[in-house]
Amino acid sequence: MSKGWITGAGFFLLVSVFAISSCRGKAKIEGDEVLIPKQEMILLMSDIELAEAVLRYKQGKISRDSLNKLSAMTFDSVYAWHQVTPARFKANLAYYQKDLAGFEKMLDEVILLLTRAKDSVNNLPLPGGDTVQQSKIRVR
Repeated sequence: MSKGWITGAGFFLLVSVFAISSCRGKAKIEGDEVLIPKQEMILLMSDIELAEAVLRYKQGKISRDSLNKLSAMTFDSVYAWHQVTPARFKANLAYYQKDLAGFEKMLDEVILLLTRAKDSVNNLPLPGGDTVQQSKIRVR
């Protein structure tokens, strides 16, 4: 009888160790969706925001059908680049929004990333400009 108990306890221990080790790999959220790490989610959110800004800019310049096609292609490209599905993104967004203070910090980081990107584009030299002539340094 004690041998059966040991076998049962051993089986329980084996299943417990397996369950704990499998949970360590990737955290799960709603359904089977895997949690996107916070920094990757911030990059994904900034790319989504940038894509939405481009689509808002194009909104008045192209037809509704063309905009819908462009929108689908744009978001498909963003999701493919980050190797996520739209469902995984939405589930992760809902997960991170549960902690409002943490989500606001994430949004602050998204804004910071977008601002840095905008500033780096605004500070590019003009095409065709000679950097030596624009400089205040005189070449002898």
